[in-house]
Amino acid sequence: MKTEEKAIKAVLDICQDSIKGYERAAEEIDNAEYRTIFHRLAQQRRLFVEELKNDVRDKGLSFDEGGSIKGFFHRNWLDLKSSLSSKEGTAIMEEARRGEKEALEVYDEALHSEVSAYIKDRLKKQRQMIAGAIVQLNEFESELSVK
Repeated sequence: MKTEEKAIKAVLDICQDSIKGYERAAEEIDNAEYRTIFHRLAQQRRLFVEELKNDVRDKGLSFDEGGSIKGFFHRNWLDLKSSLSSKEGTAIMEEARRGEKEALEVYDEALHSEVSAYIKDRLKKQRQMIAGAIVQLNEFESELSVK
């Protein structure tokens, strides 16, 4: 597999992991405001996947929608943490932030690999949105802890 294909596959996998993780978090959490955020972030990642798939389709490439083994274990860890802790959201929110930071690392690796200019532009925009999601998660949790 070429460097560009590996980079794109890694990004698609982390996005698929994010979709599944956010959907799972939304199911597990009792807080309706967190649930809304998690659904919104899952939808955002679906959009990321579709955008990238359209971009790579133009190059004659296609990818499966499985997600990664690491993501599978992350979701199982999230399940365990949510069952052991309060469903108010602290543990789940920590895992969401950790997952977002991991996504940033995958995007950074992809951006430092040899990918087409238009793919790189797409990845930069998506990375900015992930960085913004981390800020929003932090701010939202701070606001709720003050209430």
